[in-house]
Amino acid sequence: MAPQRNRGELEADIMTILWHENEPMTAKEVQAKFTENIPAITTLITVLDRMCAKGQVVKNSTGGRSQTFAAAQSRIDHVTSTMTSALNSADDQAAALLHFAGTLSEEDRAFLRKAIDNSN
Repeated sequence: MAPQRNRGELEADIMTILWHENEPMTAKEVQAKFTENIPAITTLITVLDRMCAKGQVVKNSTGGRSQTFAAAQSRIDHVTSTMTSALNSADDQAAALLHFAGTLSEEDRAFLRKAIDNSN
């Protein structure tokens, strides 16, 4: 029996595959990219359809019964959106930013300083 995935892990794995391939894929093509704990094709189709409903994935019909799936946004756009949403949900955005900045490496902080200085 295959080990159980944590909640959201299959969706994350699917997104990683779609971002890596960077082109629309059928559910079977997505399934073929799994190397372990390979999900059933019916499970993949169900999860892909749910991800479409959430706006994470775009589904295209290629004729007949064949459908392809692609990420709705790039990985960078997804990360940016996630970070923005997290910051917007904070009760104290300044405290959240300060705490986040404190978790960054010195190299990352220097990069941000330079990027902010160049945007003015």
